[in-house]
Amino acid sequence: MGARRTEDLVCPCPPVGLIDVVGKKWAVCVVSLLGRYGTVRFGPIQRCLSGVSPATLTATLRALERAHLVQRPLVEDRRGPVRGYALTGSGRALYERLLPLADWLARP
Repeated sequence: MGARRTEDLVCPCPPVGLIDVVGKKWAVCVVSLLGRYGTVRFGPIQRCLSGVSPATLTATLRALERAHLVQRPLVEDRRGPVRGYALTGSGRALYERLLPLADWLARP
């Protein structure tokens, strides 16, 4: 394969806006948590991700919602129906693509 002219190069990166969302530390953690456990309410997410402030978690969840990776379905609670957080189809696809990376990172 011969050398390509620099004018012919096409950036292989997805849109920068998406990287701005999923490139954040807590976003990957939230996607992984929801991918593993399904629909989860805010409090349990915060307790599981020790170290994240409520404001940072709220901002992360909102950014993931705007990116159509997370949705807020109604879930039954002892107090009646409440909102939780769950992955959308796109969020689930992202989670499935993160699994091999997590396996690779876990290797000694």
